[in-house]
Amino acid sequence: MVWGELLAAGFLHALREAHREATLAVFGGLSRAAGFKERSFGVGAFDVLESQLDRVFERDEHVVRDDLNGSPGWRYGPYRVLTKRHEFGAVRAIRWDRERPTKQAVARQGYIEDPQLSLDLGVGPRDTPGVVTLVLAHSASEEPLEMELFLGRPRWNADGGTAWHWVKELTDEALGRDPRRKLVERTMPLWGGDEDDVPMRLREETSTETA
Repeated sequence: MVWGELLAAGFLHALREAHREATLAVFGGLSRAAGFKERSFGVGAFDVLESQLDRVFERDEHVVRDDLNGSPGWRYGPYRVLTKRHEFGAVRAIRWDRERPTKQAVARQGYIEDPQLSLDLGVGPRDTPGVVTLVLAHSASEEPLEMELFLGRPRWNADGGTAWHWVKELTDEALGRDPRRKLVERTMPLWGGDEDDVPMRLREETSTETA
């Protein structure tokens, strides 16, 4: 239900577009040869992805900026998305009980069918009732250049179990055609379709003899 609604709205396509642009910008601007380390890439990925998400959603009247306790967030209808960078290839190994308080609170959310969906962060006012917070888990590798992007509902896994109630990867195959892209109508020819085609033939080239 959640995936289908966000997919039809083009929200998921916008997330993938922003992540692709952010990754290319970070790896294009930073290099290990110049002395940048993993922390540099991590901070850069966080900041640039936030900027790119703001950019792709700035003209979408159905998406609003909706931060949670200082963590950047974007909301479509009742679904808010926060970002989380993970180690490449290890999205299912995230330990939410070792994350910051906001991500811990998100992982403690009730199921979507549960009417008590408010988050008790323990550090301020309770979250907006009825808002379900999802996590956009992102990562990339430099050489070779590969990208990972997942959307899911975190699961509190202090027991060492699975990190997600559900999680899906945002790939071109999974998303399909972007509904934000309007189909361009084919331009009709100026002449009617019933008229015979104008005959065409190649013009024979003439050679000129030189003395």
